[in-house]
Amino acid sequence: MSRNSITRRSFVGAAAVATLAPCITPAKAAGPIRVISHRQPALEYYTDQMKKALPEGQVSVELMPIDKEVELASITMSSRSDAIDVAYLNDTTMQKFAASGWLEPLDDLWAKYKDEFKLDDFPKSVIESISYNGHIYSMPILTNTEMFFYREDLFKDNGVALPKTMQDYMEAAKKLHQGRVSGTVMTLKPVDGCLNEAHWYLNALGEGWFDKSWKPIFNQPAGVNAISTMKQMTAFAPRGFTSAANDESTINLQQGLAAMGLQWFTRAASMDDEKKSRFVGKINWIAPPGGGQRIANDGFAISKYSSKDKDAIFKMVATAASQESMQRGAEFAMPPRLSVLGDPGLAKKYRWYPGARASLEVGKPFPSMPDFLDVGAIVTRYILQAVTNEKEVKAALDQAAQETTELLQTRGYYK
Repeated sequence: MSRNSITRRSFVGAAAVATLAPCITPAKAAGPIRVISHRQPALEYYTDQMKKALPEGQVSVELMPIDKEVELASITMSSRSDAIDVAYLNDTTMQKFAASGWLEPLDDLWAKYKDEFKLDDFPKSVIESISYNGHIYSMPILTNTEMFFYREDLFKDNGVALPKTMQDYMEAAKKLHQGRVSGTVMTLKPVDGCLNEAHWYLNALGEGWFDKSWKPIFNQPAGVNAISTMKQMTAFAPRGFTSAANDESTINLQQGLAAMGLQWFTRAASMDDEKKSRFVGKINWIAPPGGGQRIANDGFAISKYSSKDKDAIFKMVATAASQESMQRGAEFAMPPRLSVLGDPGLAKKYRWYPGARASLEVGKPFPSMPDFLDVGAIVTRYILQAVTNEKEVKAALDQAAQETTELLQTRGYYK
């Protein structure tokens, strides 16, 4: 596969901003390790742990809005400057930076310090989300996964077993679809909502999005079956499901208008908020039937052009991501370590943690492709036409596959 890179437009845009930023300094080998990050409570906590990992004055942290941070990292690394040593990146941005050759592969350091920092505690799904082309490029700090939310009282009252497969899920939706209560939420607002929901079906029932050569396979028989099942399931969703985003689906669960469905970990706490939910204590969580739902992961990556001691930098970010650190950081965001999610004390405090742990182990990140969101804009348009009977499912997916192939051809994915 040909590698992609940050586009010239984004580079020029970043350069324009960077000319206004006073913080790009000439390359130098001495001085503190420079960390740049987005400002939000969880990242303030974890960057503070980095500062505490080394003697005072050896780590410099700058927090800023996410767009400015990515622009600054883009212009600095694209110019091969060593002015930044560590940058906070989400999984999509990490892939773009890794594809551009701007990040230090961490495989050797990961193996060297695996036992010292208990790095096997990160599940395979998280390692997959911080990797590009088979190499690890980031230390996971924050994670988020979709979970399966369900009304425990409705399942018991109707004698319905918890679903383990998509077929179980379909049968449960049929039984629980009664009166004002829809059988399941479906979050199909384009692009993000529909893309997340389709990702689950294509992994649980299909064979995913692409083959090893980045050729689309979502229009093959398994993929057609997956989206056909998704179409059947819409019969048990609330009206307006094609424009439902996470907010609408969350409200439907909180107000008792839906019995179950897929939603993000970050929505779990609101189910027990008396000011927002009418069913406090009655909603529970398990791993999505069939697995393969989306997980997303953010972390800290080391610049390829850093002139500092990369062993020391790795140990600094690994200390911030240690079990002890994430035990305390759990109050700010979902930690990606299984041991922390499985901690009895935290599970008692945050009763959705056991479901989150189970979900994290079976989830899958989006394909490791910097252009995947562009692909998603194409595919979700045709999936929505399929589930609303504008097109036959097979015809819609074939058209999506053709346009995806044409797009990726222009991006250099095929020889």
